[in-house]
Amino acid sequence: MILPRVEELRMDNGLCALLVERRTLPVVASTIWYRVGSRDERTGETGLSHFLEHMMFKGTDRYGKGEIDLLTSQMGGSNNAFTDNDVTGYYFSLASDRWEKALEIEANRMRGCLLDEEEFDAERNVVLEELAMGEDDPWRSLYQATEALAYQVHPYHHPIIGWKEDVEKVSVDTMRGYYRRHYAPNNAFFVVVGDIDVEETRQRITDLFRDIEPVGDGRSSVLSEPDSQGERRTRIRSPGDTTRVAIAVKTCRMGEDDDFALDVLSSALTNGKSSRLYRRMVLADQLVTDVSTYNEVRLDPGLFWFTFELTPGIEPAQVESCMREELDRVVSDGLTEDELRRARIQLDAAFLFEEETALDSAIRLGRWESSCKGGYRLLADVEEMYAAVDSGRIRDLAARYMSPDKWQVSHSVPSPDATGERGE
Repeated sequence: MILPRVEELRMDNGLCALLVERRTLPVVASTIWYRVGSRDERTGETGLSHFLEHMMFKGTDRYGKGEIDLLTSQMGGSNNAFTDNDVTGYYFSLASDRWEKALEIEANRMRGCLLDEEEFDAERNVVLEELAMGEDDPWRSLYQATEALAYQVHPYHHPIIGWKEDVEKVSVDTMRGYYRRHYAPNNAFFVVVGDIDVEETRQRITDLFRDIEPVGDGRSSVLSEPDSQGERRTRIRSPGDTTRVAIAVKTCRMGEDDDFALDVLSSALTNGKSSRLYRRMVLADQLVTDVSTYNEVRLDPGLFWFTFELTPGIEPAQVESCMREELDRVVSDGLTEDELRRARIQLDAAFLFEEETALDSAIRLGRWESSCKGGYRLLADVEEMYAAVDSGRIRDLAARYMSPDKWQVSHSVPSPDATGERGE
């Protein structure tokens, strides 16, 4: 892939910006990324990154509660935010004759968020309600149970939304300290893509942010997750009458060579009705009604997921046995040339669609810049990396990562009320 021309701004206070002129439409996507997520939360702080994301819209020393959203709407644009394990991001999509308002807002709320105690208490209830809704989602519960198995030392053990007990007890003073530690120019960077004048944008960012002082010495290190000494298992109860299985194995970091090979393997296994696991487990053996895989790489080693919704009457052990057989086949025989070709085509197409809008492009650049050693420049090599994956690489990959003694296995089974069983 030929990367768009990216102009970089690096300021003395540590703030960076990636600027891309894209004149196809009079639109600008402005995104700011903070290098803080659930990975950075201390004991008792779980969920703070996500909670703070909510509070960034609840008033600053310049913009009142709800005013940021109101201004965005009045300008005919959109804004939103997200929190994940490794980063927190805020973004605006606005017409190019008014987009710089987004820079003014971000400059103000980088250090000017009020974190009013009354608003804090009200928003805590919103987060707790969101948490309660998640408890009713069988997939979210299953993912959290599996991650808690996979990461017993590393903070990826904690759900992004946090543990209910921490959210209930955390104080506004704790959040204020967290905000002061992490929301600073040396822990943030911009990605701006669209109908911009690069030099004017560079100057505007400099003018707005140069007087904001850096904080601390950068991101703190975290404990590495030790190798597991065998498979780990858990079982949870969920509403409804469907049995679900999630199996995860720990893999690599985003942007490492294995990352690209894992994408190819995932696509070959479950992308489409001609994929290997779909043909075997859904069509031929009818063990499951749905099967998917997902290569979830992160700043620190991530997980490769297998998820299944079981056909009524099928036991999880039958699904696991079939999966072992198919993975053994991958280890012994690799993938066929046809499977490799289809996977590469699917991945290349998906990769190109990520450039569809200015916001898509900004999000992709920011994701790679924040989450892998090579930063956004590695995007230039993605298609070449996919093309280099051959059957031998896949065999080696499956042998190293996918053996059953490395599985983290979670079963979600219907609660007794759903199956007519009598509760104890």
